[in-house]
This record gives sequence, C-alpha cells and structure tokens, in this order.
Amino acid sequence: TFRDSVFAERAIIRERVRLGFGMGLKEFGKHSPVVFDVHEALKEDKILEKPIVNVIKIACERCPTESFIVSDMCRSCLARPCTLVCPRECIEVGEHGAVIDQDACIKCGKCAQVCPYNAVIYRERPCEVACGVNAIGSDQYGFAEIDYDKCVSCGLCIVSCPFGAIAEKSEIAQVLYALKAAAEGGPPVYAEIAPSFVGQLGPDATPSRTLAAIKKLGFEDVMEVAFGADIDILNASHELIELIDKKESTEESRTFIGTSCCPSWVEAAKNNFPELKDNISESYTPMVETAKKIREKSPNARIAFIGPCIAKKNECFDPRVEEYVDFIITYEELAALIKAADIEVSSLPDDGTINDASSAGRNFPVAGGVASSIIEQAREIAGYGIDIPYANADNLEDCMRLLRDIKAGRLKPAPLLIEGMACPFGCIGGPGTVSPLSRARKDVKKFADNAKYRRPSDYINTED
Repeated sequence: TFRDSVFAERAIIRERVRLGFGMGLKEFGKHSPVVFDVHEALKEDKILEKPIVNVIKIACERCPTESFIVSDMCRSCLARPCTLVCPRECIEVGEHGAVIDQDACIKCGKCAQVCPYNAVIYRERPCEVACGVNAIGSDQYGFAEIDYDKCVSCGLCIVSCPFGAIAEKSEIAQVLYALKAAAEGGPPVYAEIAPSFVGQLGPDATPSRTLAAIKKLGFEDVMEVAFGADIDILNASHELIELIDKKESTEESRTFIGTSCCPSWVEAAKNNFPELKDNISESYTPMVETAKKIREKSPNARIAFIGPCIAKKNECFDPRVEEYVDFIITYEELAALIKAADIEVSSLPDDGTINDASSAGRNFPVAGGVASSIIEQAREIAGYGIDIPYANADNLEDCMRLLRDIKAGRLKPAPLLIEGMACPFGCIGGPGTVSPLSRARKDVKKFADNAKYRRPSDYINTED
C-alpha cells in the first residue's frame, strides 16, 4: 500500500480500472464491485462519454491551496524581519520558530523576500498550477474539483498530480476488441500516428520500427498525421495570403489567423475570447485530414489516432470529427499495448521507408514549428518575400496572455498569424508522451530533416 488503508487502495484501484476500460467513476463513497458493469466496455464500438479528465476523489490528498508557510529552516532570529514587513501583523515568533496565521495572511510574500534563511516557502496545489484556464478548484470538503465549463481537457493536471488522483478515460479495451474483430473478418483497423511519435518507444525505436510494431499489434496499416499537417499548412497559407490581400483593401474583418491544430488551445481561445473566435482557422485538425485520406482508401475502416494528446479524446465528440476518427490512444497507452504483446521493438526490421509527409508537416510538434511552416509555405505560394509578423505561445496560460495583449493592441507590429499550443514546448510536451523533452525535440528535427519533401506544395497539388 501507498496509503494508510488497504480499503482506500482498493477503492482507488477500482476507479482507475473503470477509467482504464473507458467507463465513468462511481460516486465518491459508493461501494460496488469493480466488475459489476464492466461487460458494457467489452466491445469494439466507442463507449467514451464526457468528461474525459476525472478527479478520483478517494485518491485526492486535498493539497493546500496557495499559501506561505514557515519551514524548519527558521532560526527564530533576533532581527525578525518577517514580522516587520508583514502588513497584517500575522506572524509570531515563538520558541520553535515563526508561525503564520493563515486566516489573516494576504499572501503578499514580503516575509519570504526578507527571510535571511529562506525559511518562508510558498506552496500551491500542483494540479491547480498546471491548469492554464483556471478550471480546477475545491469542493466543500477540500477535494480537487474540475469546472467542466472551463476545462479544455489538455490533461496537464493529470501528469502534475503527485498522488495520481486525476486520470483520463482510456480506449485501450475498445481498440483491442476492434483489432480482435478485424482478425476475425471484421472492418480493418488503421492507425494514424502524430508527428511527435519519433523516439517515444525508446532510443532504438526508429520511425520504421515504431510503425512495424504497431502493425504487429494487428493494425492494417499506419499513416503519418504529418500528412494532415501538410494539408493544414496549405489551407492556412492560402488563408494568410487572402488575409494580407484583403487587409490592404480594408475588406477583411479578421485581424489575424489562429492555428487550429491544437484542440485545447482552440477551445480555450473561443471560451475566453468569443469576440476573437472568427480569427481561428476553420481547417480540420491534422488528425482529421489524415483520417479523411485513410477513408478514401478504406471507407469502412476503423481509425485509431495515436499521439501525445488527451484533448483529442474530447475532440472526437465534435460531429465534424466523430465520423472520421473512432478511437484515441496516447503513446503511453501504445507502449503498454506493445509491452503486453511481448513485442521487442529493437528487433524489428528497420527499412526506413516512410514518405507520408514533408519536413514542414513533421516539424509541427515542436513549439514554433506550425507558424514557421505556414509562413514558409505562404511565401512560396505568393512568389515573393511577404512580411508576416507572427506570435506563438506554448502553454494555455501564455496563450491567454497573448490573446489579451492582442485584444488590447499591445503587440507591435500586430501579428497576422498566431500559433497556440496547450502543452509546454509543443506537442512533444503532451501528457501522453514518454520521451524526455530534449531527446524528443532532437528526434523530431532529425526525422523532419530526412523527409523526402521540404514543403507540402512539393508533393501535394495546391489546386485540389
């Protein structure tokens, strides 16, 4: 056990197993066997329902919210600068050190600034800090609670909770049943894998070995989502050129083009700045564009997206998306499937023949890669070196700050292109990733540099 009670451990595991099957949590404090209704999840059809991200309250340790406390570094010094600077006089120094009256404290932090021993420390709830849209609060008992009107399912709270008290629903079971049905003559299951996949299964997992491992699980074929990114680059490039042309003739109402590839960023932007929502590109995400291409080849196929993103699970509730993509699993879940199947990735053939996308599309998962790819393509299409000011942010808090600055007119020159990413450093920092950031960035760049094509227009007919 990790906790003080085996009963708590069993209750927590029950909830995690339910989420692992894609099912909802039981009410807090409600007792029932974990297998009571698990049969409902044992099928090849999608069963996922909102919400995707859930707080397992029995696992929540009710971490204190933001506050200043005095650690055992305090020496009860004679100068007592902490008491002198406190505007509320809420610090008392006793025999065992200073004590802060939390009810009176206004969290100004002046005591921490003047303490010669750095004994005053600031503490905050990890999940709340990780949330860039202020969607996490506390219920009446102090347990973490998600405001789903604000939540955009980015999943960063999940990887920030040190107690594993926040988790997402999984579609592993349904994917396995779909693969089983395909092996028995049912619809084939195709995988599409996000551009950040390189190296996610370990340093020996080359791109072609990763795809070989996925096929060995029973998938009919695998396609790079970087292809869909190439489609989005072309669409956004034409939108950008059109915006520039119309702005010169004062016919355009939009002031900038916002990228559409990150669903959490798009939802956060539209929720918090509805007056700017028309600036967000209406292009499908790369995931959908790739799925559309697969459906051209196999109309009755089931399609599973594999990537770093939990928000994609939420995106599939969009009626425009659900007809194309059936399941979402993360790299972490893919690694679990490969391990369970006893597939040794390093022993698989490495033929290196993957040519689904251009270097530009493969650069999407690193912060700044989307904007730079769109600008380069727009200049190539326009045929001249047009000046395109842009801005980008790679976490939701910074994304919201960027939009506030744009709304207030504080950015000079005003950007024509905005790249928004919910995760730090881009998709390579997503909650479903496994590879360390530094290695992921290096692996993605190497794979992109080895692409057969530099830009989407090098192999896609822009008139189609």
